[in-house]
Amino acid sequence: MKSFAHLPRACWWIAGATLINRMGAMVFPFLVLYFHRGLGLPLETATSVAACWGLGSFVSGPLGGWASDRIDPVRLLGLSMLAAGSLMLVFPSIRSLPWLMLCTFCLALLADLGRPSTMTALARLGGSDNGRDAFALNYMAINLGMSIGPTLGGFLAEVDYRYLFWVDGATSAVAAAVLLLSGTVCPAVQKTADAHVDWNIGRPALRMYLWLSLFFWSFMTFFAAGPVYAVKWLHLSEHDVGYIWLFNTILIVLTNLWVNRLTAGISLPKLLAAGCACQALSYLTLGITPGIGGLVVATLWLTLGEMLLFSNANAYVAQVVPAEKIGRAMGINALCVSLALMTSAPTMGYFFSQHSPNWLWAVMGTAAGVSALGMAGLPGHESAGKELPVRR
Repeated sequence: MKSFAHLPRACWWIAGATLINRMGAMVFPFLVLYFHRGLGLPLETATSVAACWGLGSFVSGPLGGWASDRIDPVRLLGLSMLAAGSLMLVFPSIRSLPWLMLCTFCLALLADLGRPSTMTALARLGGSDNGRDAFALNYMAINLGMSIGPTLGGFLAEVDYRYLFWVDGATSAVAAAVLLLSGTVCPAVQKTADAHVDWNIGRPALRMYLWLSLFFWSFMTFFAAGPVYAVKWLHLSEHDVGYIWLFNTILIVLTNLWVNRLTAGISLPKLLAAGCACQALSYLTLGITPGIGGLVVATLWLTLGEMLLFSNANAYVAQVVPAEKIGRAMGINALCVSLALMTSAPTMGYFFSQHSPNWLWAVMGTAAGVSALGMAGLPGHESAGKELPVRR
C-alpha cells in the first residue's frame, strides 16, 4: 500500500467505502440462479428478467455521467449506495413477474449511478499524474471486497437466496454512511459555456469505447454463463461457484500491484489489446478443455486480462478527455458496461438453450479477439505513465 501513499485522502475514503460495499456484493453473481432456482422461473425467462438489470444500468450510465459533471460525484456515489441498499432489503418479497422486472431495472439504475461518479471523482482527485494509481487502488478495493462477497454468497444461497439481498443491502447502507459522514468532497472543475450540451469527448476515447463495449459483452457473458455452466453442466454447488469468484479476486488482490508496476512503461493501447487477447484465450481454454480444470484456467486468463484492461482503460480516458467532460466520458463507460449487462444473460440463455456451451465460447472468444485488434490500433504511443494529447 506504500505505492498509494501519495494519493489524496479522499481517494482512500472512496476506496474504503467501495471495499465495504463490495464485501457484501453477492446479488449480481447469483441473479440468474436466484430467478431460475430460487423462484422456479424457466432459464430463458430468468435470463430475460436478469436483462432488466442491464437495461437499468444502461439508463444510469448517461444519467450518472451527466449528474457527475454538475453535482459532487462523491455525494452522488453515497446517495446511490444508500438508495440501492434500501431496495435490496425489500427485493426478496417481490414475486410477480412484472414487478420483478421493474424492480430489477430500478435496482440496477440506483446501484450503477455510482459507477460514473466513482470514476469521475478518482479522475479529478488523481489528476493526470496519479490517475492510474487512483484507479488501481479502487480496483484493488473492489476485488478485495469481491473476494468475500460472492464467496460468502455461495454459502448463503444454499441456505436461502433471500440472505443475498439482505446482506448486500445492509453493506451498501454502511458504505454510504461511511462515505457521506467522512466529509469527502471532490474538487470542482471550470465548465465551458456549452458543457451542458457537448458530449463530444474526442475521437480517441470514442474509438476506445467502441472496442471496450465489445470486450465488456464478452467479459460479462463469462460471468453470466460461468455459474450456470458450473451448476448445470459440471454439477457443482452454489458455494463452489463462490470459490471460482474467490480465485478470480484473490489473484487480483495479490498480483494487481505487481502487474501495474511491471507494465508501467508499456503504452496504454498495447496494454488494452493484451487484456482483450487474454479474454479471448479464456474462451479458447473453455473450448478445448471442458470441465472444472478448464474453467479454472479460463478464469486465470480472464483475471490477467481484466487487470491489464480495467484500470488502464480509465487512465486512457482520463488522459485524452478534457477535465470538464470526464463525467460524461465515464457515463459513456458505464453505458458500455450496461449494454454488456443487458445482452450477456440473454446471450448465455440463447446458446445454452438452443445450442451448446461450445458455441457460446466460440462467439465470445471471437468478440474478444476483434476487440484486441481494435485496441491495438488506438492512437497514442506514449508510455502508460505519460500524458496523452488531449482533444479539446
